[in-house]
This record gives sequence, C-alpha cells and structure tokens, in this order.
Amino acid sequence: MLDTVKDRIAIKETKARYCRFLDTKDWDGFASVYAEDARQDTSDSGGSQLVGRVAVVEMVRNAVGDARTSHQVHSPEISFIDADNADVIWAMQDRVVWSPEKAEEIGCQSLTGWGHYHERYVRQADGRWLIATQKLTRLHMDMQPFEKKA
Repeated sequence: MLDTVKDRIAIKETKARYCRFLDTKDWDGFASVYAEDARQDTSDSGGSQLVGRVAVVEMVRNAVGDARTSHQVHSPEISFIDADNADVIWAMQDRVVWSPEKAEEIGCQSLTGWGHYHERYVRQADGRWLIATQKLTRLHMDMQPFEKKA
C-alpha cells in the first residue's frame, strides 16, 4: 500500500538534498539524488538534453562548479503515478554568481532565475526516491553581463 505522507516527505527531502549538495558543491552527494539512467532537459533555459547520472553531474559541475549559488524550491505539487513513481512540479528560484574567469568566458557575471522543475521520482529497491527525469523551465531570468574592469 502507498504511504503517501511518508513518501511525500521522502521526495521533499531528496529535493532538499539536491539544493544543498548543489550549492555546497558536494558532487558525490549531488550524484546520489539521481537515478543512474536519469534524463535532464534544460533546453528551455539555454542548456541541453542529457542522459545518465554521470552526464548530468558533469554538465552541472562544469556550469557552476566555481560559482556561488543558491537554489530555492517550494510549493511541490506531487502526483503519484503508482507506488513507485511520482511526478512533481516545484516552483524554483536560483541565484548564480560566477568567478571572474568564468564570467569573462561566458559573458555573464550572474543570473537570478525563476521557474519550475518538472520531475519524475522513482522509488529504488532500497526505498530511496531518486530523480529519474528533470526538466527546467524558466519564467524569467535577470542576467548581469560581464563587464571587464578598466
């Protein structure tokens, strides 16, 4: 039988770890919230479509590994497909401030974005809920372009 209260809490805790691991640059921890065959789509915000935990972590680490970041998620809408699968939409806001070297390379010093994560969570054999699919959509982004100091 589906224990939705326990499962809802477990899903929320997985996403909380996602934000903390990402912002503290704990890449092993960050990898631990994704299913091995996870799929990620950030094409709506200038990114790409990736398959596999390793590819997802590598791309995120390359994009923000030396940046100061803050990811906030809230207002989860959780819909259970069955006992082992749930679709979740999270409202999100993120703040990214890149190092001067990375800012010059990409032409952007920082961004603040608002949008939604659309995710599928899958219960693993050991009971953990992991992210199996993730799509990031943006409603708005404020970007500060890179300005070379004189």
